Amino acid sequence: MRTILLITLTIVLSSVGMAQLDSRKEVKIPDIPGYMTLKCDFHMHTIFSDGLVWPTVRVEEAWREGLDVIALSDHIEYLPHEDDVRIKFGRAYEIAKPTAEMYDILIIQAGEITRSMPPGHFNCLFLKDVSALNTPDFWDAINIAAKQDAFIMWNHPGWQMEDEIPIWYDEHTRLYNEGHMHGMELVNERSFYPLCLKWCIEKNITMVGSSDIHSPTGMFYDLSLNDQRTMTLVFATSRTLEAVREALFSGRTTVYTDNMLIGKEEFLKPIFENSVEVESNDSEYTRAGTFYVQVSNNSEVPFQLVSREQPKGLEYTGEMVLYPERTVILQLKASNQAVNNPMGIRLPFIVKNLLINKDTGLPVELVIKEAQSK
Repeated sequence: MRTILLITLTIVLSSVGMAQLDSRKEVKIPDIPGYMTLKCDFHMHTIFSDGLVWPTVRVEEAWREGLDVIALSDHIEYLPHEDDVRIKFGRAYEIAKPTAEMYDILIIQAGEITRSMPPGHFNCLFLKDVSALNTPDFWDAINIAAKQDAFIMWNHPGWQMEDEIPIWYDEHTRLYNEGHMHGMELVNERSFYPLCLKWCIEKNITMVGSSDIHSPTGMFYDLSLNDQRTMTLVFATSRTLEAVREALFSGRTTVYTDNMLIGKEEFLKPIFENSVEVESNDSEYTRAGTFYVQVSNNSEVPFQLVSREQPKGLEYTGEMVLYPERTVILQLKASNQAVNNPMGIRLPFIVKNLLINKDTGLPVELVIKEAQSK
């Protein structure tokens, strides 16, 4: 009897373990008007270059960690496992694709041109023939990728640079002028390059954030504590590779890393507005008094708010954090002048961890009372 109980318990525990193993963590960042918010990682490695995992593992990790789109971008020139693994360019994509289809993960065929600085490393996405990039001359490889209509992005621009500060060389000017600098990694793994954010804004280069993962993700990130990889949020018209490609070339992206969003105001503001709800009743604000307003954050990003200059007749906290999937109480003191303002009651803040420039957070307003209609 005891043996039967032990066997039954083992089966039950094994089933629980499998259920946990096969569970997916949803990345809770909302869609924005007109677009789906797709969670993407465009820079990963497998055993077919210098990674430590089989291609299908990358797909399974991506599914469990809430991703929608991935690219396996194994190196073209750096192949440390070639004595042990028969290298065929593009083979990782071929192996991973059936598993990606099973898990409903969109997978992009890609490769990483790997040269010393300058010019550095460049991922080429949406390739038709990865092996064609295996050529000695860097410019030949770039032109071959361009002829395949690839999206070309500069990887980890600050890697191996002093203090991780990127340098823009003449080679990068040539790439940019010839139309082959489509994207740039603002964040690689946990390294953030603020100067690249400046370049992307000035030169209209698409912002990208990537994990550049080589080991199993569970060895690099503490997934039990909701630690997660850097990713790119792509705002696409549909959940298709064609829509992802169009969005990348159009620059509709934001970088998500370490509880921080980095991108253009036109994308960060609707993310914030679609994440935050203010529960208030206009009929309450008819005369001066102290009010308690509930503010909810339905996303997984902890928004760090700092008050801008407070409007006349209003008093409220100068700093607060809207914690993920939580509601906070905001105490508001309002004068008669404030409650009777035809523009309504609007509390201006800066969201410190939503960056629209190197040192600039996103300006937002919490709308407590709507403006009076004319």
